[in-house]
Amino acid sequence: MTETEKQSELINYIIHWLQEEVERNQDIVDAYENNEDAIMTDGTDDIYLGRYECAEGLLDQISKWRKELQDA
Repeated sequence: MTETEKQSELINYIIHWLQEEVERNQDIVDAYENNEDAIMTDGTDDIYLGRYECAEGLLDQISKWRKELQDA
């Protein structure tokens, strides 16, 4: 496998992990946005909300960078 292929595969792993992070935390985000009770009994909803927001933001940024590279 070439270095370029390895980097591409690594990026795919990162994207997959970020997508899983968004999916795993969707229930917490939905509850927060609907002003519903917390889902986590230990009060860590904010941590998972932050993980969701970070993962979603990184996915958006990766999409922007890919588009910039394609348009270059």
